[in-house]
Amino acid sequence: MSIESSKGINIGMILVIVIVSIAFVLLFPLSFSQYLDGENTMQILTPIKTVVEGLSQAQSTIENAIEQAGPKLETVIEQAKQTVEKGPSKSLTPEYDTSTIEQMVHKLTNEQRVLHGLGTLRLYTEISEIAREHSLDMATRNYFAHVSPEGLDSTGRAKQAGYSCTKTVRNFIYSGIAENIFQNNLYDSVQLVGEVPVSYDWNSMKEIAKSTVDGWMDSEGHRKNILTPRFDREGIGVVISPDDKVYITQNLC
Repeated sequence: MSIESSKGINIGMILVIVIVSIAFVLLFPLSFSQYLDGENTMQILTPIKTVVEGLSQAQSTIENAIEQAGPKLETVIEQAKQTVEKGPSKSLTPEYDTSTIEQMVHKLTNEQRVLHGLGTLRLYTEISEIAREHSLDMATRNYFAHVSPEGLDSTGRAKQAGYSCTKTVRNFIYSGIAENIFQNNLYDSVQLVGEVPVSYDWNSMKEIAKSTVDGWMDSEGHRKNILTPRFDREGIGVVISPDDKVYITQNLC
């Protein structure tokens, strides 16, 4: 045990002496060189000097790289942060024109009437304005119904706007405005990162118009309105709300 301990102590002392010697040379190279001749001094100091210079150059290179990359990295991080906070760029949102959607709904409605052996409907500006006002009211006050919060139905709203619809078919007199409504969306699905939307599955205007008319044709009451033989005119009103809902009103006369 004593022999092993003695060896351990000797090795430790040697390491300490070596470390202290190197430190001494680095801190006091001139003093140390007084005890060596010129050739030996250069042999000892040259490798040490090379190592020190190499470390200094490496440190300088790293500092320069960090200094140059810093602003760029901060810019990238800030842009990424803004993208996530704001969600998908509005520049990626398709262009939607409500009047174009109205024309598409009108066209698809007439295609259904022709398919069932009926005459086509004419699109009336006055009726479209009534329909558009109802879509706007639903989008603004966030409700979806044929009857407004004040109790006005489609005929009541038309009367309030100064428009009436009366039809005589044989011995029957029909009065009033029929109505179909539909709440659609600008997109079918959205991808989230956490709670932040980053990608939307946008619907085209054609898809919005088609899914609206298809929805009406799949509903007994709405289908009946579209396929009523005595109707010869209609109005279509489309409004897009701030939360990307699409309110569509169809009034028939």
